This record gives sequence, structure tokens and C-alpha cells, in this order.
Amino acid sequence: MKDETEMSAEPQLRFSPEAATPAVQWLEGTLALPQSFALESGATLDDARLAWTCTGPADAPVIVVLGGISAHRRPVARDGRGWWEAQCGAGKALDTTRYRLVGIDWLGGCDASSGPASSVDAERFPAISTADQARALLLLLNRLGVRRVHLVVGASYGGNVAQHLAALLGERLRHLVLLSAAHKAAQFGLALRHVQRAILDLGASSPEALALARSLAVLGYRTAEGVEQRFAGESPADAHADGVIGWVEHHGRKFVRRFDADAYRCLGRSLDAHAIDPAAVRVPTTLFAVRDDLTVPLSLLREYRTRAGAACEWVEISSDYGHDAFLKEEAIVGALFERCLHV
Repeated sequence: MKDETEMSAEPQLRFSPEAATPAVQWLEGTLALPQSFALESGATLDDARLAWTCTGPADAPVIVVLGGISAHRRPVARDGRGWWEAQCGAGKALDTTRYRLVGIDWLGGCDASSGPASSVDAERFPAISTADQARALLLLLNRLGVRRVHLVVGASYGGNVAQHLAALLGERLRHLVLLSAAHKAAQFGLALRHVQRAILDLGASSPEALALARSLAVLGYRTAEGVEQRFAGESPADAHADGVIGWVEHHGRKFVRRFDADAYRCLGRSLDAHAIDPAAVRVPTTLFAVRDDLTVPLSLLREYRTRAGAACEWVEISSDYGHDAFLKEEAIVGALFERCLHV
């Protein structure tokens, strides 16, 4: 039998507070979304939970940090296994001694928020849109008592969610940072994810099929020149061990240890369906664009800038890391954050 908190129609929080130092709080919990949480598709999500973290001094300015579909609620973690440790933490660009960093697990994903694995019928888990993620996140911010957000940082899929969140927050948000994220899916990305799902279908959603689909995605996140430079010294005989094939297979196997095929399909389709009118985002914005990004071309980001509802600062770089530049170009991205925190 469910306890009274779980049955409540009002959003409820379960806290697990622990302090790393007197100044920094490490808060973690789950938000019970309203019963029958209405989704953009017209379906409902019953008994849904949104897992979250909030790290930093009490009452410090809030920064919402959102990453790609493989990101999770811990951009920084006490054990050093946060997904964005290069930028988040004490003394880093997004400094947890000066700001409170808020992160979530995606609805429809593989972690502690509601997803296919927590559903009675994983294959019938409803479609989750980027707007649905943003509405759930807004409920969390309201429940945490956050009246104003200093910065929303969104990269890749997280940037798509961040656009909707910024539109919802309006004047409550001081500045928005979008890294390799446009207002709609690129054609190359649509085709790439279609092939990934076809691999899952042909492989009956086996771990081997999921690993292969993820390996294909990793190639799409990089550039041919970057891969060539990294493995040019390897002989074909070494490719399966320490070379390029071993590299993509490693990423596939690593992904399978955490993800499942149904969650991968759900978030991939959410990325495919992303759409927002840039004019609805009336918040000062910094756009981070990578010339060599296969999955988010410059043409889409330029269109976003032209149609945006507020001023957009344009930061354009070239990187052999392609779409992964927001993770790999640490000095450039760190400097960008430092500037955006003080503009």
C-alpha cells in the first residue's frame, strides 16, 4: 500500500541532504509529479517521479545544468563521477561554492526518473517531448522555492529542453546558454537516429544491438578528421584492439551497462520531435556553434539566432571533436561560462 505522500496529487519532495562542507549542500531527491501528468502528446504519465540534485550553498544563485540524452542528474558528484566534472564543482567555471547547480534525470530515460523500465509495459511507455521535460523541471524549481534562475545551461538534448524552460521562465531567467542545440532536429540527425532504431529492431533490442546503435551515434558525434588524427598511427591489425574499432566498441559496451533499448528509443524520438518557435524564447541567450558538428549544423543555429525573441550572442568555433566539443573543448567552454555568468 502506498504511503500518504506517494498518493498525494500535489508535488512532493523526498530529500536526502548531506553536506560535503559547511558551505556546500548536496541535496538529492525525487519530485512526485501531479497525478496523471498531462503530456504534450495527449497521453498521461501516472505516478511519475522526477529525480533531481541541487549542489551548492543555501540561497546561492541557481544554475540549471542539462546535458545530452546520456546525461543524468549529477553534473558533479562527490565521488568525481558527475557527467560534467570538467565544468562543475568547487573552483570550476560553474562553481559549487558560489552557485547552486540543479540537475535532473530525464523522464523516459534509464535512471531514477520515471521511464520505460519503471513502467508496467515498457514498450507502451508514452512519448516524452522536450516541452514535457521542461514543464516537469519548472514544477521542481517552483517546489524548491526558486524564484529566479541565474543561468540555464543546456547542451545537445538538454539545450532543446532548456529552450522550452526559458520560454516558461521568461523574466525569471537572467540568461540562457545553448550549446550545440537548435530549435528543431537536423535532417542528418533524424536519419542517423532512424538507422540506430532500425539496428535495435533488427537485433530484437538485445544488448549487442544497443551497443552497436550507440557505437554509430558516437561516430556521428565526432568528425572524420578528428578520428583520423586520433588513430592514424594505428595499423589495421590493431584496429580491433587499441584502434578505432576497439574505441567505438568500448563506447557501445559502456553504454549498455547503464542504458536500455526502450529508454534509448524514447529519448531519441523526443530529440527527433523537438520543436519550438525561437521567438517564444524572450531571454538573453548565448549560442555556442561548432562548424564541424554533423548533428546540429550552423544553418539551424543561424536560423535560431535570426528568429530569437531576445538578443543572441554568437560564439562559433571549429573543433575536430564535432558535436562533442561542448564536452571536450574544456578551456573554451569554461571561458564562455565565466563570461555568461557576469554579463
